[in-house]
Order: sequence, then C-alpha cells, then structure tokens
Amino acid sequence: MHETIHDMAEDVSALMKERLSIRGRDLAAKLRHTGRMMPKRLKREAAYLAEAVQLSENPRLLKMIDMARVEVAHRDCIEFLKKVDPADRRKGVVLGILASLAMTFLVVSTMVIIVLVWRGYI
Repeated sequence: MHETIHDMAEDVSALMKERLSIRGRDLAAKLRHTGRMMPKRLKREAAYLAEAVQLSENPRLLKMIDMARVEVAHRDCIEFLKKVDPADRRKGVVLGILASLAMTFLVVSTMVIIVLVWRGYI
C-alpha cells in the first residue's frame, strides 16, 4: 500500500511536468505552482493525493488514508492531464501575447490620432 500511493503521486507529478511544464520536486511542490492550469476540484483531489503520501510515511497514520478516494483522485488527475495538449497550450499563450500587443497598438494609435486632431494637425 505504501508503494502504490507513492507510485500514484509520482504518475500525477510526472504528467504535470510533461503536460503543464510545472517544476517542483514532488506533487505538493508542483501543486503550489499550478495556478489556474487545473480545475479547482482536480487541484483538491491532487492535494489529497499529496497529503496521502505524507500520511503514508508514518505507519500509524496509514490507517487514516481512504484508498478508494486516493484511487479516484489518481484516476481523475490522470484523465485530465492526458487530455492536456502542450502544443495547444503554447499556441494559446502566444496568441494571448499577440492579442495583447495588438490591443496596445490599437489604443496607442487611437490616442495619437486623437491628440493630432485635437492639436489641429489633422
């Protein structure tokens, strides 16, 4: 039981690194850096998985772990992370930056034209 919880957490942690490019030494560290990359419910499930890893370190606390919930959390996190496409995420980031630059250019151009009309040059 001790190894399986660690293996599950390691699976989720490896997929978070591969699919979301999140760095960290373990699942708990990676969860602190997820931000809005994962839905709140899945972050809660992954946090339970990370907590189960910590509880499994102590044999007395091992009884407190709900293995059914750990397995559901593992399955849900893996399902979500396998659907994430890293190339699509990068494309979205680039398009977001380009949209921001285009909007800034539009606002600055409009302001320049307004000032030129106001000053009487146009």
